[in-house]
Amino acid sequence: MPNMRFDTGRLIADLGGASAVARSLGLTRTSPYKWAERGGPSRAMMLRIKAAYPDINLGDYFVMEN
Repeated sequence: MPNMRFDTGRLIADLGGASAVARSLGLTRTSPYKWAERGGPSRAMMLRIKAAYPDINLGDYFVMEN
């Protein structure tokens, strides 16, 4: 049965890289990389991302995995 996963790497790349994302969210440069280790940003962090990047559709970053 397929599972859904969050494509953290693509999100970070689409937003300009880890440093740019961290700077816009007031985080350390390594924080976005930690999201990948945990399977994606937390719901609270997704809200912060959406506030900082209102035009982004976070649903686009959920992908099917076999």
